[in-house]
Amino acid sequence: MVKQLKIVYAFLRLMRFSNLVIIAITQYFLRWFIIKPILAYSGFKAQLSSLQFAALVLATVFLAAAGYIINDYFDRKTDLINRPGRVIVGRLIYPRYAMAAHFIFTMIGLFFGGFLAFNIHRLGLSSVFILSSVLLWFYSTTYKRQLIVGNVIISLLVGMVPLLTLMFEFPLLVEKYQLYILAEGNKFKILLFWILSYSAFAFIINLIREIVKDMEDFEGDYVFGCNSIPITWGMKTTRLIIANIIVITILPICYLLLFHLHDIISFIYIPLFIVFPLIILAIGIFRTDTKEQYHRLSLLIKMVMLTGLLYCPLVYYIISTLKK
Repeated sequence: MVKQLKIVYAFLRLMRFSNLVIIAITQYFLRWFIIKPILAYSGFKAQLSSLQFAALVLATVFLAAAGYIINDYFDRKTDLINRPGRVIVGRLIYPRYAMAAHFIFTMIGLFFGGFLAFNIHRLGLSSVFILSSVLLWFYSTTYKRQLIVGNVIISLLVGMVPLLTLMFEFPLLVEKYQLYILAEGNKFKILLFWILSYSAFAFIINLIREIVKDMEDFEGDYVFGCNSIPITWGMKTTRLIIANIIVITILPICYLLLFHLHDIISFIYIPLFIVFPLIILAIGIFRTDTKEQYHRLSLLIKMVMLTGLLYCPLVYYIISTLKK
């Protein structure tokens, strides 16, 4: 019994169960606290049913799980150098079982994605899930070892998680409220603005985290000939790149805060829980040179992603106060 529990726990670690929960929460938060309230405020209604949206979330989660598994499958040699204590494939789980789990999870994810696309009569949208599964495979086998390409691809896929919530909703909204959109398109532009902002934020923050992880994994990546940014351009240049990306991230946030978000909640929350940690990160990246320190910075980045997500309920509250 103990052995079976260890195997189950190992599989949960392999598929990054906590990350999958965050993915599901992200999509539900955006639906409950951003999409539905904004539509309701404008007199409209979300078109995806609860079952249809659940299929979207399950498709996203299963494909993400498959991606995590296949990534660890192909990274097991470098991980023996970079993080030997956390290697699962080949130690706790046989490689063939990991590959089988990847295949099963991919098929389940594509099934839910196909079910959703068929159910809303938009079969073409199923290609989003097919393309994602293909990109996750080639990211793990090829792109991850290429300069910048792997970082950008995986960050784009992370940015797709918020975008998917509107990608399947929007065609149905256009079909239902076509005349209203022509007359009052600005209300839909607000919805687009929020979802695209969250997608852009997820993309940029994850890109920073991927580069920091490359710095943390420098030793193993160098041994196996990966062309990461730290290996190709050096640590000093990599630190400057991260600092510049952080500045590029903070500037539009401050612009939105000063000229568009006029409520006191945003004025307190965003600087304290998003901007300030990013500034700490920008300073810390120049004072970090050990694996443990890089890992702590990576955790700080995850915290920023989480605080960005937790801003969703605050947006809901702000919208609710506008109705009164």
